[in-house]
Amino acid sequence: MRPITRKKVRANERVNRNQGKPDLISTLPDGVLSSILSSLSIDEAVRSSILSKRWIPLWKYAPHLDFDGTRMMKSFVNATGKDAREYGKLVNSILHHHLGDLISCRFIHLPKNLIVGDVKGWIEYVMEKNKRMTHLSLECWSSICCYDIKDMKPNFRSKIFSVLCSLELTNYVLARSVLSAFESCENLKILKLKKMKMKNETINGILKKCLGLEKFSLIGSIGFDILKIKSPGLKFLELKKLRVKEIEVYAEDLQVVVIDSLVCPGKCLKIYSQNLRTFSSSYDQTTQMSLKTHEILENCSDLFESQMTNIFLFLLTLSIELNLNNLREVLPLSYILRSCIHLKTLEITIPIVEAFEDCELPYPKSIFWERQQMYNCINHKIKFVTMRGFTGKVQEVKFLKHLITRACVMEKINVICDSRFVDEANDLLSLPRASPYLSIIVKSKT
Repeated sequence: MRPITRKKVRANERVNRNQGKPDLISTLPDGVLSSILSSLSIDEAVRSSILSKRWIPLWKYAPHLDFDGTRMMKSFVNATGKDAREYGKLVNSILHHHLGDLISCRFIHLPKNLIVGDVKGWIEYVMEKNKRMTHLSLECWSSICCYDIKDMKPNFRSKIFSVLCSLELTNYVLARSVLSAFESCENLKILKLKKMKMKNETINGILKKCLGLEKFSLIGSIGFDILKIKSPGLKFLELKKLRVKEIEVYAEDLQVVVIDSLVCPGKCLKIYSQNLRTFSSSYDQTTQMSLKTHEILENCSDLFESQMTNIFLFLLTLSIELNLNNLREVLPLSYILRSCIHLKTLEITIPIVEAFEDCELPYPKSIFWERQQMYNCINHKIKFVTMRGFTGKVQEVKFLKHLITRACVMEKINVICDSRFVDEANDLLSLPRASPYLSIIVKSKT
């Protein structure tokens, strides 16, 4: 018989102490446990039934159901028509066994489930049974986008979305007939459309019917070339991976704008807002026609008097992708920094470019930032700056040097660079600092 070691004695003491502690999970009421289960996909929530008799019915009262077919069926990725039918039956069974009031629901389904009417049946069932339903997410899963699939037009009942506060649709072809589903959608606050195919009359018709929108995202969608958004209460707008001829946004309360990989003539992007607080812009460097940040800064401000107002006047956070080494791009930025008297946070990502056409100045480029006289913003307002993609080039160093030696209330500067340029970044640490609170952090990424 092996002797009992001191280590084993201590382990036994820990076990005995733990056995005397109450099971905190078991002390929670059923309603709280059901809410916890609602954060899991439905297959995980149902499996919780094996824990004890008390857990058997808990998933049936979860306020949120997440039907993720990629998790629920092993053959979902390479599903056949038979697999789609089995998945449809499984979802129907779970929905009819659920007993509580649903607040939100998410369905990831196969194209066949849409074609045979499964999806229409699911939506109508949950909307009729659950009057408190406020959030719905639908995604047609496929290895290819909806653009290449026939018969991918959902057939939603009239006013089916009227009680929702949030709706997300991914990978569908929306015909004009879908507009009836958006009738009486005054309560809809959040709308996200991703990988959709729609004509002008469809997307603009949807937006006209959703006048109460506060958050709108349109991502990777095609079929339209004119986008008109007129929503007085809109606060958040995200436009990503779109190719259009014209965009007009009228939203007095718009506070956040995110633009990414947008192909649109710069002069045809028009945004009218008086309360913008956060602006983010990035672009696809592999696409020559992708709208660059400096073009947006020019056309959405009064720099060239292309529009009457400057939407950046009350900006608090500016996050942009911009080549600081190209003065053609930097000139609009310098104007925005002079006019943004409330700016607190500035984030700049420097793209990797091999060559570019620069502009000529009547004075040496090395003194560009010293001549801009940005006393209000940089010197007395801005507190946090992050520069990603630092390469140690002259204009990058000059800009950071100007911040370090002139910004009186600056608190933190993050410089993120390739390991090859760490020495150039570390040289900034020895500069005299205008702000006694300033910390400079150099981060190397390999």
